[in-house]
Amino acid sequence: MRFSAVKVAGVDALRALDERRARYPETREYPFLIGGPEELASLQEYIREDTEIESHDPAVILQASSSIQASSSIDPATWIEERRDEYGDSVLDEEFVGEWPDGEVFKSEISLHRDVLSDDIHSEVYLGLVNVEEPWHLLAVLGFGGWNECPPPEVHAAFHRAWFDEYGAEIVGVSNDVVECHVKNPPRDREAAMKLAWEQYWYCADIVDQGCGTIARLAATLLHARYWYFWWD
Repeated sequence: MRFSAVKVAGVDALRALDERRARYPETREYPFLIGGPEELASLQEYIREDTEIESHDPAVILQASSSIQASSSIDPATWIEERRDEYGDSVLDEEFVGEWPDGEVFKSEISLHRDVLSDDIHSEVYLGLVNVEEPWHLLAVLGFGGWNECPPPEVHAAFHRAWFDEYGAEIVGVSNDVVECHVKNPPRDREAAMKLAWEQYWYCADIVDQGCGTIARLAATLLHARYWYFWWD
């Protein structure tokens, strides 16, 4: 199994996550929030189905994700440009880009310890533990992605490596279709937030297409935000 899981009371989940994150430099066991029993079962089944796929070998994924290691590797900027070419000019439509919203906007918080419909905290919650050298290695080790519009594992690793370097973003939650991050150095001005919003849109279009609706609104949620949320249908 690529990760182990420990059960904690739902009300204690975030505290337990923070405590294990603080000990990660010593233990090298990187913790991430999974959710309740159903979320754990779904993630375990998802990973079990992928363990026999050769391309999901963590070492192969990590090598492919590094723009330094190999000529066939993934560079986020190049990957985005290729995606833009596929979509054409439709994504540059003024209505899609939108205008910066007035007033306060909702900013993401860690949510995998809560029921998606009621928002109630689960009575019991699971934390995953995995041995990784760097936090951004997590999705590579899990073999996360490669279905529908969810990018393959090497693309996840490449983006999270870049975001870890630029924003201090670390993955703190993973279910079978959700990734949540804690961000140490979020964008501090609108220009930087818009740049990041475009990156996140190409990485995870559903957060706009089935979420906030425009790039500008996504950017507003990212300005000074300590948490990011990604979801793939």
